[in-house]
Amino acid sequence: MKISEAFLIRKVEHGEADYVLTLFTKDFGKIRGLAKNAKKSRKRFGGRLEPFVHLRARFRERPGGTKFIEDSETIEVFSTLMEDIGLFTWGSFILENVDALLPEEEPNEGMFDLLIQTLSDLDSKRNPLTVALKFQISALSLSGYKPDFDACAKCGDAIGENAFFSIQKGGVLCDDCKKDEPNGFRVSKDFLRQRDLMSSPNHNLEMSFDYVKFLLKFTEYHTGKEIRSYKFLEELIDD
Repeated sequence: MKISEAFLIRKVEHGEADYVLTLFTKDFGKIRGLAKNAKKSRKRFGGRLEPFVHLRARFRERPGGTKFIEDSETIEVFSTLMEDIGLFTWGSFILENVDALLPEEEPNEGMFDLLIQTLSDLDSKRNPLTVALKFQISALSLSGYKPDFDACAKCGDAIGENAFFSIQKGGVLCDDCKKDEPNGFRVSKDFLRQRDLMSSPNHNLEMSFDYVKFLLKFTEYHTGKEIRSYKFLEELIDD
């Protein structure tokens, strides 16, 4: 039997009483397993198989790799995220990014700790835009997709007052190189200067939602996975 802290990433009905669960675990990475009779067993799972519950999950693995989630216990519940539709949407966006960025069964303790901190910040009603941007920048780095913001991704020259971020090149381009790049996003010197400060828990820089968008597009392009909750974020911001 294996035990690890975990968060629920996805839950799919399987038959009348079972679920197929995708869990992001601290010790084993992202795993998928069958939770038999989970719909009916309050003792083993009751009410804990929800997105913003920090769990301790137990599972066993048969020869061949098939996993069975046996039970879970609650470590912490981020209840504000469950009760506030806006924060629920931001939290769902964070979980989808984790799912997109991580391959299965590759432990990433740094990402797990980042997820706990991010959900805690959202649950404490910190500015969700700033929290999400901090998460995106850190998560891309932790998963091996770190964008290059320090110099031109094509020629290596220093960047001027404004930069052009190329999704395909994976970083910012100087004025000369961006002429050959039809698609991308304009980023300000303020963003380039302040992005490192965003790791501070007390940093409250007001950033444009456009930065969430271009980091999202970067993530989708390099992982090949769509972050579906983004369209609900757009509706939330427009309102």
